[in-house]
Amino acid sequence: MIRKAMRHMALAVTLCAAVMAASTAHAQTSARQQERERQAALIRERDAAEALKVTARLIEQHQMPCEITEAGTLPAVEIVQDGKSVAADVYEVVCKDQRGYVLLSAKSKLVGDPMGCLQAAELAKASPGSPVCKLKANRAAHYWLTDTAKSKIPNCQIAGARFISHSPATNTEVYEISCKGVSGGIFTVPTHKAADKTVGYMNCLKTADTALKCELTTLELAAQTLNPLVKKNAPDCTVTNARFVGATRDAEYYEIGCQGKAGFVMVTDLDAGFKATVGCDKAATIGGCKFTDTAALAAAGKAKADEAKAKYQTAYTQALSQNNVACTFTDFRRIGRDSATNRDVAEFKCPEAVYGLMAFIPDAGKAEKFENFDCYVATVNKLDCTLTTPDDLKAHLQTLSVGHKSIKPDCVIGEARYAFENAGQVVMEIACINTRGYIAVLNKARTALNPAVPCHIAATNPGVPEKCSIKGNGTKQD
Repeated sequence: MIRKAMRHMALAVTLCAAVMAASTAHAQTSARQQERERQAALIRERDAAEALKVTARLIEQHQMPCEITEAGTLPAVEIVQDGKSVAADVYEVVCKDQRGYVLLSAKSKLVGDPMGCLQAAELAKASPGSPVCKLKANRAAHYWLTDTAKSKIPNCQIAGARFISHSPATNTEVYEISCKGVSGGIFTVPTHKAADKTVGYMNCLKTADTALKCELTTLELAAQTLNPLVKKNAPDCTVTNARFVGATRDAEYYEIGCQGKAGFVMVTDLDAGFKATVGCDKAATIGGCKFTDTAALAAAGKAKADEAKAKYQTAYTQALSQNNVACTFTDFRRIGRDSATNRDVAEFKCPEAVYGLMAFIPDAGKAEKFENFDCYVATVNKLDCTLTTPDDLKAHLQTLSVGHKSIKPDCVIGEARYAFENAGQVVMEIACINTRGYIAVLNKARTALNPAVPCHIAATNPGVPEKCSIKGNGTKQD
């Protein structure tokens, strides 16, 4: 029993010695590791200090505004200089303004221009192994573009950026900037060498079909580019899609698609200020609509117009008949409502009314007066006929001028100004394209221009009730 206890005690002592030996060995290993780490930290500090010294000199050579806050070295690379392959040292710097750069140096001189971290990252995509920024302070290499983004997109919280190109000729760089929750865009940013510090900007809709197409902004976000303008000027539209249609010297055109309703084309000025909206049914000449079915829209519009016409056709037919106006109309248009007299204003096209017909029509059973007149009188009253055109009226005047005793045969009527109406007669000014001019009276039957007085005579004759006022009219007097 005693011998067994002694054996257990000896085993315990042996195990304890082994544990103590292992602990001592671990402590020695840990101490050596700490020493290695301390030496490595000293080397990094030394290298960083040397890098800071070298890069400060290189930045000064380039006269670039960068207050260096940190610097480091990157693996050396081989470059071609003067036709020869030479080794180049590579450095990385962090500037106080949040910009970061990669610098190449050969023979203690800067090789090329400092390369921004965003540019270096883009180059590495095309040429794997190219130096890129590694320092922790340069991980958010896009933050320096925050003020640039806000200068064009005030509510932009910058989410990312990518370098696109550099132009030594204009000393500018092109970047795409993305924002959190709103559409970003393409920015042209002047470098420190540029005399013109103007920042250029194009929204992602404008660049969608170009080589500068946005890659960091989704199509859904890009479609919301004009949301503020839509909410203010077309509040019933929930934007589902948008595209840039085109531009003129002083305007830009965007198609807007709306949820559950017809879209439109929005017209802005060159600074994205609202100018107008144009319905898709009228937008064919300015690029048309792709997000709205214009054929269906036109059909719906025609159906609505036909329905409206049917509503008024019976009432208008009855009104014309009751007032003894001969007009078997083949077409008509309701111009609107005269709110002062509570009468409809309508124009008619019918074979009986050669010179057009317009009427003020009271509601059935109302006491307001029914009035009708032709398009000569309508024009005097500042009402424009369209079913009978101004050219139709002018052609009739030209016919009446043929063989006229006072109107010269060489008078081709270019313009007519209808001055006033008196007892059915219309006093007008006639301007010939050869600058002859006349004051004439169109009789009530519309069968004669009588009298017709040349402009120069009308000017001095107190018996002529109107004077010529069309610019240049009446200068030919022989």
